[in-house]
Amino acid sequence: MAKIKAKKIEECTTLLEIEVLKTDIDKAFGEVYNEITKIANIPGFRAGKAPIELVKKHYAKDAKEEVLKRLIPESYRDALAEHKMRPIGLPEITDVKFDEAAQLSFRAKVDTRPNFKLKEYKGIKIEKKKTVITDADINKTLDNLREINAKYTAVDDRPVRMGDYIVADVDCTVDGKAVHKKRENIWLQIDKESVIPGLSEKVAGMNKLEEKDIEVKLPEKYPDKDIAGKTAVYHVKVKEIKERKLPDADDGLAKDMGKENLEDLKKEIRKELEMRSNINAEVEAENQLLNKLMDDNVFAVPSGFVARQLDFMVEDAKRHMMEKGFKKEDLDKRNDEFKGKFKDDAVRRVRLLFILDEIATDEKMETTDDDLGQAYRSIASQAGKDETFVKDHYEKEGQVDNLKDKIREEKTIRFLLDNAKTVEVESPAK
Repeated sequence: MAKIKAKKIEECTTLLEIEVLKTDIDKAFGEVYNEITKIANIPGFRAGKAPIELVKKHYAKDAKEEVLKRLIPESYRDALAEHKMRPIGLPEITDVKFDEAAQLSFRAKVDTRPNFKLKEYKGIKIEKKKTVITDADINKTLDNLREINAKYTAVDDRPVRMGDYIVADVDCTVDGKAVHKKRENIWLQIDKESVIPGLSEKVAGMNKLEEKDIEVKLPEKYPDKDIAGKTAVYHVKVKEIKERKLPDADDGLAKDMGKENLEDLKKEIRKELEMRSNINAEVEAENQLLNKLMDDNVFAVPSGFVARQLDFMVEDAKRHMMEKGFKKEDLDKRNDEFKGKFKDDAVRRVRLLFILDEIATDEKMETTDDDLGQAYRSIASQAGKDETFVKDHYEKEGQVDNLKDKIREEKTIRFLLDNAKTVEVESPAK
């Protein structure tokens, strides 16, 4: 049995200082060398016949590595048992000191499950919105469909007007340096709400095949911080002028959308809006319930879990911002800012994992083979893959347990929603 000291360094984190006894080290080396001797390949001796001293000389490094592989996990498990600890995740092993002639010692930082008593989780009061779909909502959707199905007619007998679209070649320089490669045949909407204020106003009035340089000041919040707020020179060549014409909201539009007439199209729109409304109401109700659980059950959570959740949230936010044009190197410099912004949410999300797991345990929630099969079928359908392919992928990547945990969590949330006190309230469509 190793000598063990346990020091709680945080509410859910314990530092174990473990010192393995010399007798255990000697015993482990004896067992390892006996195993090596049976297969040792030493010149002049058949396998299993070499003297132990020669085996030790030739295989000292291998033996030491093997002893470490055995003793560290064994003594770590002994430490957990002695202190009746419930670890989560793998320990952080540091300060390993090992000499065959002395003792083996190391430190293990262990995250442990938080201890908390669940507040009542059945009968949580939540509001579920029931959206009333009006004729105005349907007409708004019809207007969107008209926008999508707009026709663009070439104009040759007048200059560019506000509201037109142009097909143009565009390049841009700032301080005499190109901001990007020349863009050819790109479509631009000539509109006051342009991303670059002032550009559209100066393009208006240009004629087909005309080209000129246009100076505009870039916004202070321009995605590329290196040029934000500076004066840019856009060289624009108008190759085509397009006038947009919206179709009428009539049977012709309905037929273009695959429906018999306008009335059928309106019925389909109402059905779609109601479906979206119900989905949104379900999501909002679920968020109410989960927030109530987190507000009612406040306790410390493992810092290691929070750190990993925080890293995930920061990287996810940066990925979305890069999709909008921000540079990765600029976003990386703001890591501390992002971590400060998301820290509280990361703590709450980790806390929620433990709350749901505790409820699932209390209610004996399990993931059955049928649940797993249904999940494979759903994933396969969404991905357009064969169910067997999806199943094999999860097994090969070692992700089956993660999928089971996700299913168990979803079943738990459904159980909570089914047992909530739901009040339906009317809400206008968004």
